[in-house]
Amino acid sequence: MTDRPLSPWLDHLRGRLPIALGIALLGAVARLSAPPPPARTADAIAGMLGEAIGGAVGPDDFVWEERGGFLSDALLGRRVLFLGVPRVPRPGDAERGPDAERAPDGRGAADLYRARVRLTRSGRPVSLDGVRNLTETPLGDDRGLVARGSRVAVTTSAFGVVQGVTQLDFGGDGRAGARPLGERLRAAIDGWLETGSVDGASRTEISFDNPPASARLDLVDEGLVMALGPEAVPAALNASTGEVDTGGRDPFVARAHHLPRRIPSLGELAGPSAERLLGPTAAAAVERLALAADRATARVRAAQAAAYVTRGPASPEPAPEGWPSLWPPPPVAPAVDPPLPGEGAWVLVAPSLPRALPGVEDDPQRPSSPFAATTLRPDPRRPELRVHLLAIDTRHIRFTLQAGYEAPRPTVGPRGTGQLPHASTLRGAIGLGASTRGPGAPRAGAEALGMVVGGRAIVPPRDGAATLGVDLSGRPYFGAWPSGGDVERVPWALWQRPAASSPGAPRAEGSTRFPWALWQGPSLFEAGSAAAPLAILAGPPAERAPASAALSPDDGDDLIVERAALCMTDRGFVVHAWGSALDAAALRAALERAGCLSGVSLGRAPDPLGVAFLSPQQDGILTAERLSPAMSIAPPEHASAASPRPFLFFESRWTHGAPAPDLSLPGESVGWTEDGGAQPPPAWSPAVYAADTVHLGAQVRVHAFAPDRFLFRLRAGSREISPRSAPKLDAEVPADERRQVLAAIGVGTGRRRGPRGLAVGGTVGLRFRGEGGLLLVRQGRIEIRPAGGAPLAPGADATELPLTADDGRLRPEAREIGTMRRRSAACVLDDGTLLVATTTFDSDEATTEALLDLGCARAVALDRGAHRNAFVHRASGDPALQQTYEETALFAVGVAMPGRARRLAP
Repeated sequence: MTDRPLSPWLDHLRGRLPIALGIALLGAVARLSAPPPPARTADAIAGMLGEAIGGAVGPDDFVWEERGGFLSDALLGRRVLFLGVPRVPRPGDAERGPDAERAPDGRGAADLYRARVRLTRSGRPVSLDGVRNLTETPLGDDRGLVARGSRVAVTTSAFGVVQGVTQLDFGGDGRAGARPLGERLRAAIDGWLETGSVDGASRTEISFDNPPASARLDLVDEGLVMALGPEAVPAALNASTGEVDTGGRDPFVARAHHLPRRIPSLGELAGPSAERLLGPTAAAAVERLALAADRATARVRAAQAAAYVTRGPASPEPAPEGWPSLWPPPPVAPAVDPPLPGEGAWVLVAPSLPRALPGVEDDPQRPSSPFAATTLRPDPRRPELRVHLLAIDTRHIRFTLQAGYEAPRPTVGPRGTGQLPHASTLRGAIGLGASTRGPGAPRAGAEALGMVVGGRAIVPPRDGAATLGVDLSGRPYFGAWPSGGDVERVPWALWQRPAASSPGAPRAEGSTRFPWALWQGPSLFEAGSAAAPLAILAGPPAERAPASAALSPDDGDDLIVERAALCMTDRGFVVHAWGSALDAAALRAALERAGCLSGVSLGRAPDPLGVAFLSPQQDGILTAERLSPAMSIAPPEHASAASPRPFLFFESRWTHGAPAPDLSLPGESVGWTEDGGAQPPPAWSPAVYAADTVHLGAQVRVHAFAPDRFLFRLRAGSREISPRSAPKLDAEVPADERRQVLAAIGVGTGRRRGPRGLAVGGTVGLRFRGEGGLLLVRQGRIEIRPAGGAPLAPGADATELPLTADDGRLRPEAREIGTMRRRSAACVLDDGTLLVATTTFDSDEATTEALLDLGCARAVALDRGAHRNAFVHRASGDPALQQTYEETALFAVGVAMPGRARRLAP
């Protein structure tokens, strides 16, 4: 009776016994055929670590972290830190070049890793998992691993110098207990993704303005001790203050930056978590689901309109009769009929922050705001899609790029600082995407998009990528990288070479830091069908756009999510386009209708995008006001805070002042004043300045013609010699430009024997000899070059002149003694400013010295050979401006001041 209930169970077990025995047998065979655990030796453990990363680890390149206890080490594993070199080529190895692929000791470039190793009671390794790359610098070599307690430090080297030092502390955040449960959970997930532990790590990075050739590290209780360079210059990172103590001697200009630990949102964690657990394909699907859910939630919420604080419709900027008014931009033609009230019409935006444009109150001709906004429905088939457009008057605004301390991830050296520009001029910020291509994309390396700030390549630029560049004056550039023409292409590998041997000495040829900042976005906009640019903005034929508009394809173009783009118009202004729910096609249509010539996509959700106006208060708190409340941009809340994301900041630009650089001579300071002649519009920004200075006992008058305010024309004088067989050269400017001629600068006439070359409008009247200097006028812009070399461009004006200075040095020609007469010399500064120095002297030395003191590198004497008296005549001046001259003259045709944005040449 008692056995009967057990019978079915026994029968069941007897039937499954062969299966169980088979499984046990297979497990035993698999275990016996598996390789034995590594031996308890440094070489064996290094080999195990190398296999885990698919590379190699040296026996001296790993250190054990502190024990976590017997059960923790046996069940979870003991943590180990190690420097590993992948065997397979990593992203970015190609950019390093054949001479930089391996270190001098034959070892490849390494990264710092962290992993867990399960050990037996005797210390023999059993298994390894949880590998994390803690530095991810594919173009840098991590060395000098030292550890003490919960801290670890390494150096990162590239191109023969130390690019930076990184210290990590795995001790946890002391403020974690005060945070809400949700924040602690997100911080734990982020820490596990980044470092393999829920505590995460705090990071401090040390950068160098003058990188040392070597560095040795040691961790002590008080901080990190360093011996820099061959001379072992001492320096220390103070653990209590977080600053570098150099003891008064700081030849390498070391700076420490503690990277705050930001707690990401669940949306930001979804993609990386899915990628870590399920792979790139699943991560992309998770991201799409998250974006779709966010979009569905947005439909439920009431739509938020742009909260513009306006000064009413934007009326045209006052301009003299016969001159165009350039601000605001022309109205945007609506795509949907009938248009909404005010659609496409610009209104001046006046942020409600306590910030005024300098000169507005006492100058009625000055615009009341450099910002104008409108809305647009770009797609007639989908009228529910809306784009908010913000036009920025770049005559008043300068831009500054800054990398965040989290994004982008550098390929070599320290991360960005995320520091804000000077608070007194800060006006706002534009959100930039992290320059990634979705889940599964490499975080750094060959596929990462570039960013350069502060003369250092955080990530080297990719050829052909959509690029937003900012030069030293804050002027923005748009186009594909690399560029040619007026923008010098500097190999990125030279930007991080060591400085000169002694601090303050000039750098070696080719090793100067890149003078630009740039950010590369996921796609490029080029529109050849837009209106032709102003003549002052027109470039050579090679710089023109293709015949049709295009926004280069990118992953996720079909997603209807938050998107933003930035472009330049045909008038040189910048337009920011943003929409809370757009696909790439709608954004492209909006850019084309706004009259954009070239632009870049700033990214899409989940990147924080939009425009925020900023105003720092006395207590350092930043008052931020989004252009639209629906924008996801999250600017820093404190003027001294750092941003985790990259931003394009915009600042006030002083336009009523001396041209750069200011004239400053040893023992005296001479300021610029407005020239007394007529000025091109607008009246609030003069374009011609003058200054007086003394050189070699002679009083020198210097005129400065601001860049982008004039089109220059070279015209032959009536006394210019002309061989019988030579074609007749134009002596006057075109009829439609005569009313705008504001200055004439004499360049003399040629000698009868051996005259210097002369060409007007591409027609050569006198053969070029290839001697001295060349004053060249292309597309109305002046260049000064050594004579000879490249052939004359079609339609260009040119004349050969004596070269009195080159490479910043006076040439013997400047000291040649002649008759005492009126003399002039000219040069062009890096920003395009034309300087003309005039005096009465017996050589060209005084005028040339004055130009060299202003920063000119190359100068020519304005004398074609016949030694005629030099002159600079101005409209509304004395003597009066003439329509033609006996001498060959350079005429300055004034133009209305355009915006400062420009295109990168292909």
